[in-house]
Amino acid sequence: MLSINDPNFKHQVDLLNVFYLHNEGQQTWIIYFDHNTQQCVSIADSLNDWEKQLPDFWRINESYLINPGIIYRFYPAEMPHFPSPLIELISGRILAVSRQKTKTILQKWNRFQQALIS
Repeated sequence: MLSINDPNFKHQVDLLNVFYLHNEGQQTWIIYFDHNTQQCVSIADSLNDWEKQLPDFWRINESYLINPGIIYRFYPAEMPHFPSPLIELISGRILAVSRQKTKTILQKWNRFQQALIS
């Protein structure tokens, strides 16, 4: 469970229902699924703080920390019309992986795929 303890919002969210965390300026947003709808809440903690609290989530670029369990498809950078790797989430959202994170995310993706097969 993820405890969201913000002065304006106190809630428990199952980690399986968290899509991603997104940093936008001074705000961090948690995007999650609750009661058959996508929800979002703004929190005060930085994305770096959440990255430490959620070691199983993947930091794909400066602005996003994603739940690997909600990845639908991975598009490698080798494709000519994609300058960097892209990750498509089950929600349909497509996010770019930064060049600095590409090697790490690709390794994590390959291990994740192998774990699903095993």
